[in-house]
Amino acid sequence: MSEIISSLHNSKIKFLRSLYKKKYRREHQKFILEGSRIISDALAAEAEIHQVFYSADFLTDQQSQELIEDLKAEAEVIEITDSLLAELADTETPQGIIAIVDQPQFEISDFLAEENDFYLVVDRVQDPGNLGTIIRTADGAGVDGVFLLKGTVDIYNLKTIRATMGALFRVPIFNLEGPAELEELLLKEELQIVVGDLGAEDYYYQLDYTQPTAVVVGNEGAGPQPETLALADSKVKIPLTEGAESLNVAIATGVMLYEIVRQRA
Repeated sequence: MSEIISSLHNSKIKFLRSLYKKKYRREHQKFILEGSRIISDALAAEAEIHQVFYSADFLTDQQSQELIEDLKAEAEVIEITDSLLAELADTETPQGIIAIVDQPQFEISDFLAEENDFYLVVDRVQDPGNLGTIIRTADGAGVDGVFLLKGTVDIYNLKTIRATMGALFRVPIFNLEGPAELEELLLKEELQIVVGDLGAEDYYYQLDYTQPTAVVVGNEGAGPQPETLALADSKVKIPLTEGAESLNVAIATGVMLYEIVRQRA
């Protein structure tokens, strides 16, 4: 029987702890999942699961025990003490299981070679919950790919991951340096670029979305940066009642994406 790890000084635990920081996630191209649901999603999506850490608290029901057995066929599974897992976990009420997973690798050249015509661009959205909800909504709406401009919160932030509800395993997500790289990419694809902008004259539902389209949504407070706005073929807004200043960016994204779904139905 393998020894149950109890020390923060164990080399495997040190590596796990390092991945709670963006710097090391980027360096090792790995990230952390906490909780049985999202880890089950990763397993179902055939994500590359590197290591799994669980405590005795996790093995309280048959479903959890079966998940551990399934994970043993795919990854190194390590038991640690309940107290150590509670100290490591990001959530206040950890579910007793943490996994290290390889970041999904999508090749942009392969993606562009396919017949994709529905893109979402996220320009410097800062709130992890907003970004996660946007990714989840993009998945539900059938977006072909999501492009994150530099300055957007890390997709592998644990709060972002939780809000995606597993969508990050299903939607190709690409990081771009900024508007210049975006311009080169989208012009090559011959897409209409539609930017959500509070100062727009047109409403979002007035456009024809049956043609290849990239929707751009911007920062919660500042909106899209000027260089991104300059790329727009159309700027659109969502009608609001008098006195309302704006919608939450994740809600606004959903409104726009599902107009495209409606038109293409």
